[in-house]
Amino acid sequence: MPTALITGCDYGIGFEFTRQYAEDGWKVHAVCLDAASEGKLSGLSGDVRFHHVDVSDQAALATLADALKGEPIDLLINNAATFAPDGPRTLMLPDMDEFTRVMRVNAVAPIYVADAFEAHVAESTRRQMVFIGTRSGSIGDNTSGGHYAYRCSKAALNMAVKSLSIDFAANGVTTVVLHPGSVATETRKGGQIPVTESVSGMRNVIDGLTTDMSGSFLRYDGGAIEW
Repeated sequence: MPTALITGCDYGIGFEFTRQYAEDGWKVHAVCLDAASEGKLSGLSGDVRFHHVDVSDQAALATLADALKGEPIDLLINNAATFAPDGPRTLMLPDMDEFTRVMRVNAVAPIYVADAFEAHVAESTRRQMVFIGTRSGSIGDNTSGGHYAYRCSKAALNMAVKSLSIDFAANGVTTVVLHPGSVATETRKGGQIPVTESVSGMRNVIDGLTTDMSGSFLRYDGGAIEW
């Protein structure tokens, strides 16, 4: 039975990844920010292990990694993310503390998650780390501006994953960024793609990953996105 560890499983993409992998017979370690999410996850079929952890808390990550010591993790999905509402001025910036919070959750925390579970993934059969990004983090694709905190955090994540692909190459770990598309979730009503379709597409991409694709920025349908 393969094992996945997925962050941000409270709702949306993370919850759907958990549901689909668990139904297909995977053991899934579901990391959630909200303790109340345990009840929702308990209704899923399959082997789902709930973990109440704030991914921006380095000590909490270390505690979880130690609790799972010796357990290979075939697939690590760094999905947890946050957004900042636009402010009132021309650049529509949130206040600086909010901007920093978004950077901490979206760009910094995934690096520490990867570091905490490097050994677990390296000991597995599949040895895959996937980071849920967005084309909003693509510098080459930015034609509309705005959303500074979110865009900057996701662009920083892209750089981090590219570096991880180099630093983890020696232990055979493949790292990629996946753009899920404009997904309709509980918190994003205007999305055009059903979450089931997005996650199914990303799973197909994940299943087709090879080590030479490490450091890539890919769409949920398999196409590439410029950095």
